[in-house]
Amino acid sequence: MKKFVFVLGLLFSPFVVYTQSVTNNIEKPLKFGFNLGINQSNVLDNGNLPNNASLSNNLGFRLGILADYKVAKIFLISPKAELSYNNCQIDFTNSDGSKSQYEVMPKSLDLMSHFVFKKNNEKSSPYFLFGPNVKIPISKRPKDQSSYSTSADFAIDFGIGIERAFANFNFSPELRYSFGLRNVNQNPMIQSLKFHNISLVLNFIE
Repeated sequence: MKKFVFVLGLLFSPFVVYTQSVTNNIEKPLKFGFNLGINQSNVLDNGNLPNNASLSNNLGFRLGILADYKVAKIFLISPKAELSYNNCQIDFTNSDGSKSQYEVMPKSLDLMSHFVFKKNNEKSSPYFLFGPNVKIPISKRPKDQSSYSTSADFAIDFGIGIERAFANFNFSPELRYSFGLRNVNQNPMIQSLKFHNISLVLNFIE
């Protein structure tokens, strides 16, 4: 985590010290930045949960680093690596009245490659994105044999946003939906779980 914060600090430095030459009007094809935002989990169980179980989808948060590589005037590729803290769980009521929980993808490393189509305006540029997302769960070792982890997921992301140009950096609020394609469940009491979520992300790009 310390290394991750250090990398974010390095990426933030271009916004503090503005080094672009005024006489050089050629736009750099490759830019770097960081982002942060909130998640809303939307795990789907296909109506197959046991009678003693209930699903709870809640808010989480994320932060990460990104790059923008301009391929054409209206098209760019944006790889991202984000640490996502999700907040979804299944609560069980046992036969003896006790409670237990199964946390679904509590923390994950999301590796994305987004294809962005942008309408370039002078100040504000709306855009649409889509692309693959590999979610790698980051979990602590189970406390006991009744605890279960979550499988890795492959998802397709769709999103919209608008980029606002400032003097030293670009700011892009982005609304993104991640459509999970794999069954991430490892709990034998559950048949299938598909991990979806919606995120509101704030991107800062040098």
